Amino acid sequence: MPLFDKVLLVEDDPITILVCKRTIEISGFANEVRSVINGQEAIDYLKDFQNFPDLILLDLNMPILNGWEFLEWYSEWAKSVSKVPEVYILSSTVDPEDQKKAMEYPYVKGFISKPLTREHLAKLQNEHSSGNGSV
Repeated sequence: MPLFDKVLLVEDDPITILVCKRTIEISGFANEVRSVINGQEAIDYLKDFQNFPDLILLDLNMPILNGWEFLEWYSEWAKSVSKVPEVYILSSTVDPEDQKKAMEYPYVKGFISKPLTREHLAKLQNEHSSGNGSV
């Protein structure tokens, strides 16, 4: 049985989207994965959708509205909803400052280095259960 019902993937690269969806599907990690290609589409999705995802996988570098801008909006939006989806950053950055900055947001639970793997998902399941966020 999947740990999560719905996952929202916020990612602009088509290959990464394909890899993430396939990895999540093969691992049985979630029942459903919805992808959007930038932070603005993620905002629109969350504003219009009544059945929120359980988890958001968020890229940082995207056009239109990047991950940092999305997190600023998300921090305010989260105050107005009863159940807040967990956020994990999914990024190719190796800058420790990005990881540190991401973890300053209260709803960010962890940082996953691309590409997403079955091992990442297994660790995420363990981290989710224990409350620790580095994957």
